[in-house]
Amino acid sequence: METLNQLMYWRGIASDYFNYKGERVEVSLDNRKSLVRAMGIDPEDLAAVASAAYALDVAPWTQWIQSFQVIEQHKECCVCVSVAPSELDQEFSYSIRLENGTDIEGVFTPALQPEVGDYSFEGVRYSRRVIMCGVLPLGYHKLALLSDGHSLSGKLAVVPEQGFVPADINSGKRVWGFIVQLYTLRTERNWGVGDLTDLKSLLLKAADFGADIVGLNPLHVLCTPSEYHCSPYSPSDRRFIEPLYIDPEVVEEFAGLSVPIAELKKLRAEERVNYAAVNNVKLTVFKHLYTQFKQRHLQAGSPRADSFLQYVQHEGHALHDYCTYQVLRNVGKAELWTPSFHLSAEQQDEVDFYAYLQWQAQVQMASCQELAQELNLSIGLMRDLAVGADGGGGEVTTNQRLFCREAAVGAPPDPLAEKGQNWGLPPMDPAHLRHTDFEHFITLLRTNMANCGALRIDHAMSLMRLWWCPPGHTADYGAYVYYPFTELLGLLKLESVRSGCMIIGEDMGVVPDEFREAIISASVFTNKLFYFEREHNGDFKLPEHYMPRALAMLTNHDVPTLTSWWAGSDIELRANLNLLDESVPLDQVKQERINDKYRLLRWLERCGGHTTLEPEVQIRQPMTEDLMGEILACGAKVASQIFVIQLDDLELLDAPVNVPGTSTEYANWQRKLTVNLNTLFARESVIATLNKVANARP
Repeated sequence: METLNQLMYWRGIASDYFNYKGERVEVSLDNRKSLVRAMGIDPEDLAAVASAAYALDVAPWTQWIQSFQVIEQHKECCVCVSVAPSELDQEFSYSIRLENGTDIEGVFTPALQPEVGDYSFEGVRYSRRVIMCGVLPLGYHKLALLSDGHSLSGKLAVVPEQGFVPADINSGKRVWGFIVQLYTLRTERNWGVGDLTDLKSLLLKAADFGADIVGLNPLHVLCTPSEYHCSPYSPSDRRFIEPLYIDPEVVEEFAGLSVPIAELKKLRAEERVNYAAVNNVKLTVFKHLYTQFKQRHLQAGSPRADSFLQYVQHEGHALHDYCTYQVLRNVGKAELWTPSFHLSAEQQDEVDFYAYLQWQAQVQMASCQELAQELNLSIGLMRDLAVGADGGGGEVTTNQRLFCREAAVGAPPDPLAEKGQNWGLPPMDPAHLRHTDFEHFITLLRTNMANCGALRIDHAMSLMRLWWCPPGHTADYGAYVYYPFTELLGLLKLESVRSGCMIIGEDMGVVPDEFREAIISASVFTNKLFYFEREHNGDFKLPEHYMPRALAMLTNHDVPTLTSWWAGSDIELRANLNLLDESVPLDQVKQERINDKYRLLRWLERCGGHTTLEPEVQIRQPMTEDLMGEILACGAKVASQIFVIQLDDLELLDAPVNVPGTSTEYANWQRKLTVNLNTLFARESVIATLNKVANARP
């Protein structure tokens, strides 16, 4: 039993947690055992448990250095070395090969170095000593130790104390902008789904009003695009961009190609994105573009072909794995994927086709951020990294040992979900993350920090812990599993600095103090949502009381639009979908909303906003453009350095883009905006509102 407890400890499985009420809850042994099983270890197999515990607990002390160390850059960089008693007085030599090829060498005797830890096993006391290596540059370096004819090598990640923040933001500038689900954009030219050319149009609109940021939904590759597989937060692969966002008409090979005008006009007119139909049309055209590319460039070895081949080489095995998965998935054989799967010539050509699409997606994405920089937007694009990927998708299938498919990411019980939440996304095994030198995590960061000025990390708590739901049970049978937070945060800071991309960590919900303190000191901005920012008496927090280093917003994709919230239609919708807490009468829920509407009007008055009606009359009226304008303008006064507005609120949209807790019960992730982008930004009420917002952000 002691060995099993050691294994659970080293595997990060918590034996208790504090719930949303602040109460300590113990997790049963059976529940924790189920998570051990999900990690691929039989808790009843004593030998397997002992072996796994030894590998995590004892083995690191018996090796001089670990395969991967994350160290923070200071005046002196400290490298840890573990030695047995017999090795304390041996002379060791070390060599650090920096990324630039420079070697740093030195010698040391462990007994003469400071001791920072020890471990006794079977009568042997292992000692951990520190080598002071001087100042090392940021980056990934190679460390080698040599003593008494033996050698061992590993990697060093030298990370900064803080992540990247643009100079003007760092000096206190308060900026604002928009957030949008890209696929919802309507224009007179797109193919039934908002694309990267539409994004350029939005950037131009943003610049016209003095905005500095445009935030996006995750652009990750979807599972086979359809109404049932369109959630950007349950993607196939987070490392790559969904091809539907590519604008075919700006691809060089498109010149002279005819398009199905009538079909595109119909797709543009639909109220919802018809993913399957749009995918069929675009895929047909994409294949034609690739054929032209092969004939004009690949076969001729042109400079354009060289650019493509350089992209493929740079992306390496991750791109090849993803493309191979796509090919196998198309014929219903994704389960056959292996790193060494033998491809026929025809299949290899199809792999190259999917690589071509990713190349074009990256080219168009880069063009968007380049435009943002030309327009002098302080941040430009803010991308979004989802917390996980679909268990049958490309990312999980091509990293099967890293993900625990038997478990799922979720949330513990709360007032809105008495049985907790199960998001159906397999979690990464923290032990395997370490074992693979965090390679996949680093790849996720690099690919999602590319071609943007900021990255929002959905459920940033995943850097420290995730709620794991065991197989065959509801989420309340789960437990928190802890991750190597220090290493993950360090790598996040390093990749942030190297890419020049600032980080926003979505940290809503129950958040341990040590997590929030760590990300704040790391210059990771937090995320604040108006509905949840309250004083102790329930009143909405005044703008000047918001945290400065934060991304503030009135609404987002997971909460009702302001129009829906004001009308209470979100309550009716959730009641019809049986999503309300049955222990709270519906009339009580509605009354509390009325109380909140009074609170909102009081908040407006205290913020200097104006309404034309008395509160008792105003709360019975529907949302108006004038009231919306006052709310957004007052919201813009927040002390938070970044403030964003949903385009849905500018349109006074009622229908949500997503209802949390539903899948097929509601048409999530499909609803478009109701008017074209040009029409929206030409409205006098919108122009007046945005000018007020800009004036509130000096």
